[in-house]
Parts: sequence; C-alpha cells; structure tokens
Amino acid sequence: RDDVHADTQRSEARGWLHRLLATTVARMSTNAEAFAIAVHGDQRYDGEPYRVHLAAVVRVLNDFGYVGAYEAAGWLHDVVEDTGVSLAEIADRFGSDVARMVNAVTGLGATRAERNARIYAGIAEEPEAAAVKLADRIANVEAASAGSTHGARYLSEADAFSAVVRPHVPPAMWLRLEEALARHRAATS
Repeated sequence: RDDVHADTQRSEARGWLHRLLATTVARMSTNAEAFAIAVHGDQRYDGEPYRVHLAAVVRVLNDFGYVGAYEAAGWLHDVVEDTGVSLAEIADRFGSDVARMVNAVTGLGATRAERNARIYAGIAEEPEAAAVKLADRIANVEAASAGSTHGARYLSEADAFSAVVRPHVPPAMWLRLEEALARHRAATS
C-alpha cells in the first residue's frame, strides 16, 4: 500500500511540475512577443509591421518543435540590432539561455559581411542558436519574391550559411530552407 501511495504522489507531483513548466514556457513566449512588438514599435520589415516577420520566425521554430527559450529568442532575435535594448536587458527579462541565443544571432557591423561574420562566430560558440537563425532565414526566403534581390542575396550566401548552420539543425528543417531557395534558383535560371 505504501508503494502505491508513493507512486501516486510521485505521479501527481510530475503532473503538477509538467503543468507548471508548460505555463512558464507559454508565459515566457508571450512576454517575449509583447516585449519585442513594443520595442520594435512602428518599425517595418519589408513594408509589413515588424511583428509579421517575428511571428513567421516563431512559426517556423514551432513547426520543428522548438518552444520555450527558442520561441523567446525567435521573438527577440532582432531586438538588440534594431532597437535600443541591450543584451543585459534581454538577460534580465528572459534569462541567460535566451540572451545567449539572441547574442549569437545578432548581426552587428558596418557591412552585411561583418554582420554575417559576427553571427557565424556566435553560432560557433552557441550552436543551439543555429535553429533560431535558420528559422529567421527560412522566414526571410519564404517571404522574398522569386527572383528578387533578397532572394539572390540569400542564394549567394547559401554555402557560407550552410557551413555554419546546417551541422546544428534537424535535416527536415534544413530541407525547408533548401526548398525555399530552390524557388529562387528557378527564378534566376
């Protein structure tokens, strides 16, 4: 009887912890979403409110099972480079795991090449951030018009991007980028 009672208590405790964790994860994502939308303010991304791009990134992450800190980093991935928010504030509000991923995918520099180099170095140090950067790239490539200058830019960066990001992400997620890039390749052929 004592064993049955102890098993029941452990099961109830696991259930309670699971519900608490699920609530905490959902709250982190909701808070990150609200914060990112607020600090991006009326900024636009390819003519759309910034939240459209951020939501697309998070949807890609969700499509491949990334939640929690990954979702938060998805909402926040452009905050440091595009607003006055510091990485320290991200860490204070959302924790060090989220801040490390945001830092890894933050492109700072005078040129696109410098920004990409910083991101690639960041991913080398924080490989878990590769999923966030890949979700961002997928969202961008899928949103770009076939044959556009944006699509051409992503095609020209594909080999360097692959070398850094592909080893750290699920094959199915990488395939989604490849399929999106193929649409751009076909438009330039």
